[in-house]
Formats: sequence, structure tokens, C-alpha cells
Amino acid sequence: MRVEESVQARMPTPEEAETLHITAGVPVLTITRRMLSGDRPYEVCRDIVIPADRITLDYSSDL
Repeated sequence: MRVEESVQARMPTPEEAETLHITAGVPVLTITRRMLSGDRPYEVCRDIVIPADRITLDYSSDL
């Protein structure tokens, strides 16, 4: 079982800014999360939107 995530930064849409209660000029992070079993995806979460000024992303990778 494995989780893969793609993270991007962008400015929010007006609707996102209102929903997230953020002021103009605050970017958001968008995350697409894929959960896989072997090579098969069993769940995909698209467009998780988080205000960039309120989040810390911590990642750990075994090499």
C-alpha cells in the first residue's frame, strides 16, 4: 500500500477565498492524493485546497 501526493501552489478562486476566510494575496496549496495497492489505485482525492499561510507539509520517504 502506498500514498502519492502532488502539491501545487496557486491563488484561490473568489469562492475558495470566501469559504476559507482568507484575504486577498494569500495563496492556497492544492493537493491531489492517490492511494494505491500495488500498482492499482483504490482512491483518489483531487483538489484538497488549503490556505498556504496556515499549513506545514511534512513528508517522510524511505530510500
